[in-house]
Amino acid sequence: MKEKLLRGVYWGRFNPPHKGHLAVIRRFRKGCRLTVAIGSAERKNRRDDPFSGRERTEMMKAYLSEAKIRDVRVLSLKDGPTLSWAIDNMIRRCRPDIVFLSTERNRLALLTEARVRVVRFRRIGRMSSTRIRDSVASGRRDWTRMTGRTVVRWILSHDGVARIRKSYGTSPRRRVPDRHD
Repeated sequence: MKEKLLRGVYWGRFNPPHKGHLAVIRRFRKGCRLTVAIGSAERKNRRDDPFSGRERTEMMKAYLSEAKIRDVRVLSLKDGPTLSWAIDNMIRRCRPDIVFLSTERNRLALLTEARVRVVRFRRIGRMSSTRIRDSVASGRRDWTRMTGRTVVRWILSHDGVARIRKSYGTSPRRRVPDRHD
């Protein structure tokens, strides 16, 4: 009899997706049927969320296709009025056996653990969506090496550079200090 695979959820904002996200997906998809749940779907045009949930879903699907990962489902989820509501919504929509969360999301992990098993993982290296957005806002081109070709093309073809700069309140000439989270 074939063993039933666990339903796993990798939950984050992925704004935008990057090579670190892809490494986590590769790591955790091996032991489960993985869903990438893109949170904060209703937010856009903000410093931390320049792209909508639908747009981040498009980017993630394109990036997974580029990486030849076809067995991962991607969906966007609204946060709703409270963190508890967001957790309940994720559980209702995804029905996970296990949720994968970065250790940086401690409050989210603590609240989620009360409802479903959580596997926490530590970020390795300095890769982050914030670093990509900071690089774009400050006019540096190094951000293109932090993500896949399809994500770079998506951002460039959807006026993403200007949108990120606008969300930061910067012009192409003004430098924003490099910040890593």
